Amino acid sequence: MTAVVPRRSVSAGERHAFAAGDEAALAELRADLRAAFTDGARAIVVETGDPSIVGEDGFAERLLMLGRWLGAPSIQSPQGELVARVERRPGDAQARGTHSDLELAPHTDLHDILALGTVREAMRGGDSFLVRAADLHDAVRQRMPHHLPALREGYFFGTNPVLRSRAPVSAEKVPVFAGEVDGVQCCFNPYFLQAAARTRGEALPPALAAAVADLRALALELAGTAQFRLSPGDVVLWHNWSWLHGRTAFEDDPEQGRLLLRLWLRSDLCPPADMRFAERSVAIDDDHECTRREGMRVE
Repeated sequence: MTAVVPRRSVSAGERHAFAAGDEAALAELRADLRAAFTDGARAIVVETGDPSIVGEDGFAERLLMLGRWLGAPSIQSPQGELVARVERRPGDAQARGTHSDLELAPHTDLHDILALGTVREAMRGGDSFLVRAADLHDAVRQRMPHHLPALREGYFFGTNPVLRSRAPVSAEKVPVFAGEVDGVQCCFNPYFLQAAARTRGEALPPALAAAVADLRALALELAGTAQFRLSPGDVVLWHNWSWLHGRTAFEDDPEQGRLLLRLWLRSDLCPPADMRFAERSVAIDDDHECTRREGMRVE
């Protein structure tokens, strides 16, 4: 069973200050959030209250406020938005799971800290899960240790093929696991591994391909004991390299679909176990800037 993500409720006074955007009155919440990443689980759910009180735009502003306590927000697409809408939007070639209602298997993204604020729940499904990297590594060590050499070596990282990129393949291999014991961190995103292999004109090395398939299945197994529901106003923040994230499939209300708001943060609160992890955010930020200037790639 994987670790449980701690929750932090807000007091009546803090809820009023959050709605008002009064940062001075939220000093204790700010300290607790930062401590969660410097001394705690490196993940936390904050129950901020009904987001309709401030409206969608106001909730986005307050999500940015929380994020800036922990790091610097990055743009999330060539359009340059700092807060992205996570909602079902069929036909989006660039965002993939962000605009899908399908299950998202456990994976990591490309920035140091991520945040999701819930505006509306799904009619059915859409439960979140976080799997601690150290728990996943421990399960691999116990049940499939023959995969550890390939996962420690890793493979090159590619990029989204619709984006312009000055470096479509990473200069070095990026390990899947790095660090030791409880400090183990993970960089696991098969989409970008496969993108690199296609660009290089080769298949993933057989040992790594087998390890990736088994790791995905094992992470899904652990995710089954780590699901939690985000209610409107709940904000989950986590260190990307310490926790893999995902969600179950969902079904929208025909009148009003599920909507979460997302931040990507660069932060020095939790040092990466390997600097090649940190380079992933630099690369995707540069891809988005290049694409903003030059337009999407058309094959």
